[in-house]
Order: sequence, then structure tokens, then C-alpha cells
Amino acid sequence: MNDKDERRQWLMEVHAERDRLLPLRSEATRTTIGMLRSNAAHASQPDLVPYLNLTYLMAVKEGRGEDELMAFALSLANWAVSAVVDLAQHTNRTVEQVLDTYETAIMAAAEADEEDGADGADEADEEPP
Repeated sequence: MNDKDERRQWLMEVHAERDRLLPLRSEATRTTIGMLRSNAAHASQPDLVPYLNLTYLMAVKEGRGEDELMAFALSLANWAVSAVVDLAQHTNRTVEQVLDTYETAIMAAAEADEEDGADGADEADEEPP
């Protein structure tokens, strides 16, 4: 199979999955709004938010199944794209500039974590006096 045939096959699968999940869109959107209302209230506690988000995702999967979870994930992804576009427009930046800001912050945090880990490793290698 050549690249064009593979892309065509992939697009057919994506369209079929979209059509299959489409009836769940309205409920997924309501679930997304509910999660955002609930978890954004804790934005002042950024370390807590990922746990609340994961709890919400696990509850959807457990209570409603894999299809609802996939529809919810699609809804969240669509909202994320819209939010980034809106933020870019309201801050007179491009989408790429907004994403670069976040990516740079993530890279800086990872670098700081590596430095902290290296410092701890050096200390662990030292023998007590």
C-alpha cells in the first residue's frame, strides 16, 4: 500500500469514528463544561488541578464507557484549540507564539527538575565527613 492509499484509509477510519461518536457530542460538551466549571474553580491550586482532571476522566470512563470517554476527550481537545486561538487573538499574538510560551515554560521546568536531580545525585555520592 502506498502513502496515498494509507492516508485515504486513515481518513476513512477517522470519518467513520467521527460519525460513530457524533451522537455523543452534546453529552460530551455538557460533560466538558461541567468539568471546566468544577476544576477551574481550583486554578489557584495548580498542583491539584491535574488530579481533579484525571478523576473526572476516570469517572467518565468508569460510569459511561470508552465511547463516552473518547467523545469527552474529543470535546476537550476542541475546546483547547478554541481557547488557544481566542487567547492568541485577545493578546495580539499568533497561535504559534502562545504555544511557544507554554512549551518554553515546560522546557524550563524540565531543565530545572534535571538540575535538581543532578544536585541530589552529587550529594548522594558524597561520603559523610
